[in-house]
Amino acid sequence: MFNLTKLFTSLTVLTLILGAGAVLAQGGISGTPEVNLDENISAQDLEIEEPNLLPDSPFYFLKNLGRNIQSFFTFDPIKKAELKSKFANERLIEVKKLVELKKKPEIIKKGLENYQNEIDEIKTQSEKIKEKAQENLEVESFLDKLTKHQLLHEIVLEKLEGQVPEEVFSKIKEVRNNHLLRFGEIMTKLDNKPEQIQERLEKNLEEIKGSKFKNFKNLEILKELEEKVPEQTKESIQKVQANVLNRLRGDLEKMSPEDQKKFENYIEKISGKKETHLEILENLKEKEIEPIEKNKPKSNKHIEKTEPKIGLPIEEKIEK
Repeated sequence: MFNLTKLFTSLTVLTLILGAGAVLAQGGISGTPEVNLDENISAQDLEIEEPNLLPDSPFYFLKNLGRNIQSFFTFDPIKKAELKSKFANERLIEVKKLVELKKKPEIIKKGLENYQNEIDEIKTQSEKIKEKAQENLEVESFLDKLTKHQLLHEIVLEKLEGQVPEEVFSKIKEVRNNHLLRFGEIMTKLDNKPEQIQERLEKNLEEIKGSKFKNFKNLEILKELEEKVPEQTKESIQKVQANVLNRLRGDLEKMSPEDQKKFENYIEKISGKKETHLEILENLKEKEIEPIEKNKPKSNKHIEKTEPKIGLPIEEKIEK
């Protein structure tokens, strides 16, 4: 059995030193190979080309003009929603490059505004295809791709939050919150059955490339998403968390001592809130729960006995 006590204690001290809610973004050069594999999202991962023109180029207006023309002549609402999703992918990778190239804060802020506008446009277009959502293969395909890409967006934004200049920090937090809100709203509107949301999230989390520790990162994303989704979607997110938590626990129990050491280094280097990492570790120490099947109804009594204590404050858990 993988012993988390030592790791939990060391991370508790680290959190107290850094302050609750501190964000560490130590990927890239200082990250481990596993961290880099889970956090370094490329243009190829989002199924777009590497951007040649960035928002600070005097010729960037030509790129925007091309997008506007393409959007104007796309009449099918599903195709237009797909197009807006592609533009959002492009805008995000542009911001990523602006940060990596250490461009001026005002340029990075402008890039973030462009990205936020595209995310809002996806929601607007999703409203127009809502009536076509049920049993429509085109909508199903769009939702699968959108879900996968939006999960990747959250990984990119979380890492960027720890890399941007101080003047940009509040702006990227605003954009990240908006992204999670819009993602939750779109899922809830187009996948209006809880079991569909659960199934789609689990499927796309499993398909995302990553290290042997990627389920830890997935849990972190799910916890952030749970805070922002509409109330009727929270239970679906919690069920996905429970199943991912079981998979991570099973992976840890099978790990060699060498891999267990790598996992400790992974936790220290991974981007994100250390208090969230501690919460996940605490949940890992709970008794393993029965996997929650996607389409099997369960009584509230059964759920209370089997689901981990997702969302409880860390202080409350430590007292217990």
